Amino acid sequence: MHVRNLRFYQTMQFVLDLLAVTVAWSCTIQIRVLLNPLATQRVTSNAVSIWAPSLILVLVLWISMAWRLGLYRGEGIIRPWSSVFNTAEGALLASCSIVLVTFFSRHFGGGVSRSFFMIFAPLSFVALGIARCISVLAAMLAERHWPAPIRAALLGDRLHAGRLVDLMRSANVSNAIKGLILPEGHTIDGPLLPMPILGTTAQLAAVINREHLNRIILLNGSISRAELDECSKVFQRMGVIVNCTVDFAPEPGRVNVSNHYGLPLVELRPLSFTKSHHFIKRGFDILAAAIVLILLGPVMLVIAAVVKGTSEGPILYKAPRVGRGGRHFMFLKFRSMYTAMDRAHVAHANEKEGHIFKIKHDPRVTRIGRFIRRYSLDELPQLINVLRGEMSLVGPRPLPAGDLGPDGMSVEFADWSEGRSLVYPGITGLRQVNGRSELPFEEMVRFDLQYIREWSLLLDIKIILATPGLVVKGVGAY
Repeated sequence: MHVRNLRFYQTMQFVLDLLAVTVAWSCTIQIRVLLNPLATQRVTSNAVSIWAPSLILVLVLWISMAWRLGLYRGEGIIRPWSSVFNTAEGALLASCSIVLVTFFSRHFGGGVSRSFFMIFAPLSFVALGIARCISVLAAMLAERHWPAPIRAALLGDRLHAGRLVDLMRSANVSNAIKGLILPEGHTIDGPLLPMPILGTTAQLAAVINREHLNRIILLNGSISRAELDECSKVFQRMGVIVNCTVDFAPEPGRVNVSNHYGLPLVELRPLSFTKSHHFIKRGFDILAAAIVLILLGPVMLVIAAVVKGTSEGPILYKAPRVGRGGRHFMFLKFRSMYTAMDRAHVAHANEKEGHIFKIKHDPRVTRIGRFIRRYSLDELPQLINVLRGEMSLVGPRPLPAGDLGPDGMSVEFADWSEGRSLVYPGITGLRQVNGRSELPFEEMVRFDLQYIREWSLLLDIKIILATPGLVVKGVGAY
């Protein structure tokens, strides 16, 4: 996670750490006094200045070593594991400070208790750990509620910039770009671009200050190495984040950065679910679906009785849907529509594009159907599809077989349909926790491919945990 105000975060962390060391020192004194019956040497709170190391000396030594070792130098990114390591470093420095103060106190005739160190070492680790957690949580909350506005500029030539702007326009994100910075030797006069020319790399620092830039997008292959080295010095000095475009990356695919042969390389891997991925996901699906079916069994019986008693027709709606590999399977839902009307009667009223058919006020939906749809209760029978191995708890939503080709693929959106065929369709997914039916087809495509690229068991759990709150609110359900 990027930190909006690195200096403020580091100052807050420093103050909290000072407080943590002080608290650990005070708690150590209290614990040592309580341990008098078990210790050979009795100590008292009143004589703490004699048997305990000086707090002032401990803090001075700790601050000196912490700054010397760069404990509060950061790159503007919070990483949980780094916080753990920094906690261990801080506790080690605090313990070393105690040892040094104890040694010199004894050397000059003081009577510092040896047991103080044994108690202080673990306490300082716990106290510093709590302080780090507080600072990380504070930074995360600040970034979530007061995100820093992105003020970015492109750096490169006109040809590369024109291509990139076209891509960004298709993704509706070009408004974050304030303009283009040209390499040296390129004149400001030239073919018009749909963005202003901010200046050249010779004026880089001045442009960053004038436009208040916090991010530079470096256009791949449009600037020399020597010029890039000079620009990097400015980026480093002014704390600007730099991104490099990878305009040759095909979609869909997994994009990773790795180090090979002593070089940082962008690694493109085709989308794929390994056997271990399927095994882990399937095991989790079976366990979770069985538990939910047992817990919600009585609710499902009540819904079945209400559906049967309020309108004519079967309890369950069954229809062929496209599953993994493009294979068709029989999809189950509680019936929420009248059986006398099919899609052909309302095809003209479809409000969506692509492979989505949705009508907000669909005349085919029964009164009880509107209720169970709003709270997604009609989807509960799909737990049976999960246990039968046709669906997963999390994944792209299954589409009607008639909306795709006979092979379960889409001719218009081939990459998307091939990506979907790698995974089982899901009861919920990224689209469901980001707007559901309110989202256009293009957003559904983006979320489907993002899920396939970034899948992990943790991502599935996050989506599952986010789903109930949105279901209760009835967000985007109709």
